[in-house]
Amino acid sequence: MPEPEEEHARLRRPGELNEPQRRRLNATCVYIDDLLGEIEQALHSAASESPFPRYVVDVTPSQSQEIQGRIRSLRAELLRVLEWQHMKPRPADIPVTRSVLTDLSFVDNAVEELKPRFLRGCGAVPADAVDGLNAAIHRLQVMVREMRSYVREEVAGNSES
Repeated sequence: MPEPEEEHARLRRPGELNEPQRRRLNATCVYIDDLLGEIEQALHSAASESPFPRYVVDVTPSQSQEIQGRIRSLRAELLRVLEWQHMKPRPADIPVTRSVLTDLSFVDNAVEELKPRFLRGCGAVPADAVDGLNAAIHRLQVMVREMRSYVREEVAGNSES
């Protein structure tokens, strides 16, 4: 009985990579696309309403458009590279609602870890700060839970119909 590699070698088209190489090619293309997405996110960060910005947008609108055009070209080339190997990108398979709900769980955990019992590792929480801290935590938790409920009931619930 022929080995799997020998079997693939017989079925291989001229110029085609082997299966592990094809998987690596695909994974690298996905990784490159993720990095391009991070560049896009940085370019658009000025439009964010985040009170904790990460980037100082030091490019002009025309420079941003040029960079975005080059990103489109890079992505088109990634598709051509995959096509060369008779491959296509996988279609999206993660619902946005699942991503939002997962991230909200992490937000809820982060808020929970602000409670005085968790902050003790950083030193004693001043007695006159406990009530204010607990009130802030409570407000954040209520908001996160309301958002989670909205996504579960209104967004995810309506997408199933």
